[in-house]
Amino acid sequence: MSTIRSSLFEPLAVEVHIRQEKASSLRRTGDKLDKLIAELVQVESELRTLSGPSRAARVQLYGQMRADAEYQRWCLVVQREAMGLWNHAEVELMYPIPPAVKP
Repeated sequence: MSTIRSSLFEPLAVEVHIRQEKASSLRRTGDKLDKLIAELVQVESELRTLSGPSRAARVQLYGQMRADAEYQRWCLVVQREAMGLWNHAEVELMYPIPPAVKP
């Protein structure tokens, strides 16, 4: 025998679970992005005091980290769009990726 929902507008348990998983996925991606941005800021500040080969190595690391951050932000935008969220201006504001650094 099947269970009748108390309201036609009340979500099923599986729908609630799916929404929770979507929110968790957004949070995890946002957390990764926050961490990458914090590391980028740290490396960027270190670059001000470095020169020569050590600076070149850190600039290369910075570029790789920045590319990772841009990818994570893109992943966040894709996840938001999959959830029906189309305005991403707040993503740009909440997760500002530092500018590229020249060698």
